Amino acid sequence: MAQAPPQFDRPLLRIGSVAFFVGLVIFIISTMLHPSGEDPTNHPLVFAEYAEDDLWIASHMGQLAGGIAIFAGGFVALYRLLAQSESSVTYVLAWIGFAVAILSAGSLAILQAVDGIALKMTVDSWAAAPAEEKTVTFRVAEGVRWIEIGVNSIFRILQGTVGIVFGVAIIKSTLLSKWIGAVGVFAGVATIILGIDVAYVGFATLHSVVETVSTVTYLGWLVILGISMWRKATGKNK
Repeated sequence: MAQAPPQFDRPLLRIGSVAFFVGLVIFIISTMLHPSGEDPTNHPLVFAEYAEDDLWIASHMGQLAGGIAIFAGGFVALYRLLAQSESSVTYVLAWIGFAVAILSAGSLAILQAVDGIALKMTVDSWAAAPAEEKTVTFRVAEGVRWIEIGVNSIFRILQGTVGIVFGVAIIKSTLLSKWIGAVGVFAGVATIILGIDVAYVGFATLHSVVETVSTVTYLGWLVILGISMWRKATGKNK
């Protein structure tokens, strides 16, 4: 049987559950506002698309807000729940998961600074540049794109690590159902594989099988965590 959380932790579990759901909604809506009509590996076409988008910065700030709610809200509450486990292994894993979640939030902030602000400025500069400056400004924009790909890769690897560490912690504890932990481990492994793929082939991974599996399973896992933590906060076992 799963353990009931102490009374004083129940408000925190509710906040963590809401953070997961609100963060997901904000992130998904912001991502839907992101232009995606062009091949992201075709830089002349995709840079022109980005330069024409008036909501570019706002959509990326929305992605940042949603991600911070998930990593610095939902996962912090999950850490507090798992840290109550009688298992020393779960306790240590909860602390590691907490640390990696904060690192993930930081890498997401850097990613949005590069992608959401710096890249927008460089593609706007390229689009407005006179013909004799097009080549130089385009190369500057490409350089920022390469940095974005690097940060994106590291973020996904950290994100996947969060899934694996917390997933194993859940499996080793009796506080949540073990299958929830198994889903987290699977989503984490898929996301790390995606992050490694991004490092080698960039955004050619978009709409690939591994990208689809990573996205669907990880988002699904966050929904499951949100529901499970809310149920724990109301005194239910699962």
